[in-house]
Amino acid sequence: MHRWIGNGSWPPTTAAEASLLVEQCSWHGLLPLLFEQPDLPPGVERARDRAGGWRRILETRSRLFYEALVGVCDTLGDEPAVLLKGSDYANRLYPSRFLRPMLDIDLLVTADRIDAVCRRLEDAGLVRQLAFGAARDPAHHERVFFRGNVSVEVHQSFVQRPRHRIDYDGIWQRRMPMEIGGRRMSRLEDVDALAYHTLSMSTDQFHVRFIRYVDLWLLLRQRDGIALEAAERARHWQTARAFYGALSLGCRLFPEFRTDDVRAAMMRVLPPATRRFIDRWVLPRTPELGRTRHPRRVVQLWRKAWLMDTPRRRLTFALSHAAATLRGRYSAGH
Repeated sequence: MHRWIGNGSWPPTTAAEASLLVEQCSWHGLLPLLFEQPDLPPGVERARDRAGGWRRILETRSRLFYEALVGVCDTLGDEPAVLLKGSDYANRLYPSRFLRPMLDIDLLVTADRIDAVCRRLEDAGLVRQLAFGAARDPAHHERVFFRGNVSVEVHQSFVQRPRHRIDYDGIWQRRMPMEIGGRRMSRLEDVDALAYHTLSMSTDQFHVRFIRYVDLWLLLRQRDGIALEAAERARHWQTARAFYGALSLGCRLFPEFRTDDVRAAMMRVLPPATRRFIDRWVLPRTPELGRTRHPRRVVQLWRKAWLMDTPRRRLTFALSHAAATLRGRYSAGH
């Protein structure tokens, strides 16, 4: 983090540099990890201790999110649902839920049950967020609710279906059981979770908090050979460019990512010419990666287009997005 915010060699040499490090760790979701890190340089330790009030806030926030997640699981009852991203990771990949701060609760339901699930949530008092444009379309990939101040995102697909060729029947068949507060739920199978994580990073054109790279690192460490398995899954789903982009940026940011398994997966998932194109013309430049400000819209659209695997996917997505926007406007008027 210190290196990517543009400071010099480690450790920080001034109180201002150490305070900036703590501030950036907070934005990137890394502050809980910093609080748990022993043997920090004295200057960093003092800056961290000055921010000690944030630890109590983050502990309270972690507890509130967990209680909200348990409440959502209670509301769903016997409805099949798969917990995604932080809702899964905080309870499975990290030794403490406190170490994985969450911004929302994500879950996947089957497309034929999303209306019933949404009715259950509304009957339980959750408030649905107003949607605009394509998000009004009943086929939109997610619907957003609020349980108090906690955002709950209900997905019927990971992203807009025309962008990729994801086998959701296979995902549901492979899902794994997990337990949340004594409630039986499901999570993605390990390879599916890794392939999906790289896709979810690409939906923001890799303008993501660095905690997402910690997630990626932990997903890659689940077992030997998982990167190669996930590369094949990404090729099947036509999410190969997203998969390659996440691993390429991970290796650029953190040398520890460049294991033999990861290198082999990167070479297998895309041909050399495509890898060079993605690295040079599509992925964010290194100075962008630590910034909190998003790039210009034209840059976002360029990256979004070229992170889809085929010209057919780009064209189909553009047309379907336009059609969904029109359907959304029509449904709003009625």
